[in-house]
Amino acid sequence: MYLFNTEIVCNQKLSPNIFRLRLKATKDFCREAAPGKFVMLGTDDSLFDPLLRRPFGICRWGEDWFEVVIKIVGKGSCQLSRLESGGAVAIHGPLGNGYPKDQLESVQKPLFLVAGGMGIASIASHIFSALDSKQSLAGTFLFYGAASYSELILRNELTAATAIGLHIHTITDDGSCGRQGLVTQLLATELQNQPQGRVFACGPEPMLKSVQNVLQKVGSEGYISLENRMACGFGVCLGCVQTVLSEDSKSGVETAKVCTQGPVFPAQEVVF
Repeated sequence: MYLFNTEIVCNQKLSPNIFRLRLKATKDFCREAAPGKFVMLGTDDSLFDPLLRRPFGICRWGEDWFEVVIKIVGKGSCQLSRLESGGAVAIHGPLGNGYPKDQLESVQKPLFLVAGGMGIASIASHIFSALDSKQSLAGTFLFYGAASYSELILRNELTAATAIGLHIHTITDDGSCGRQGLVTQLLATELQNQPQGRVFACGPEPMLKSVQNVLQKVGSEGYISLENRMACGFGVCLGCVQTVLSEDSKSGVETAKVCTQGPVFPAQEVVF
């Protein structure tokens, strides 16, 4: 991981409160980037307000740049969303453990990618990586859910991956795009037809709980990327700990640091 200051290449508004930042990065940083990993970002507007950097999944990267998607939810994300080209940003990353590489590269079983809301940033990293490296996504399905059409960000760009085999299904809470309902309904239907499929999911906790339940009922394997709040990003503050199953603990459970042991965990190991 690296700690450095860099500048904004461009800031694109994707919806009224969602922005995409492209930032300059070193080649070493980009070589270590991988689907599911994240960075901690902070502005130089103030030394102490807000004091802490904010975590964002690495959505896409090239030889000397990477992108993150930011939704305004507080002061830190608001400051970052206002940055213009040439603006300064402090970066710590790439951090965490992403989706298992052997599972991403396997073509023996179908792969179901499940994204809820801003979880698309993490899920899209695999799709963009395949697009940029011209790898096939045959047998890969994207189930993408959001509150409404306006929050189905990146959808048009991800459509390009249908040319390399990706199947895209959308669903919204209000029915403004695709079916009306929850994204886990799409997953449950497809897993009944293809229970041998593997699942990678990222989204809010209620969605991940539902994904976990679907996997348990069908007996399929999967990995979920948690969105726990983080303060440091490298395992010191213990602000992001999550209860997980453990064979080494007398109680059968232990606390895991999401920032260093995750954010991606085997779905069956997480205790919500």
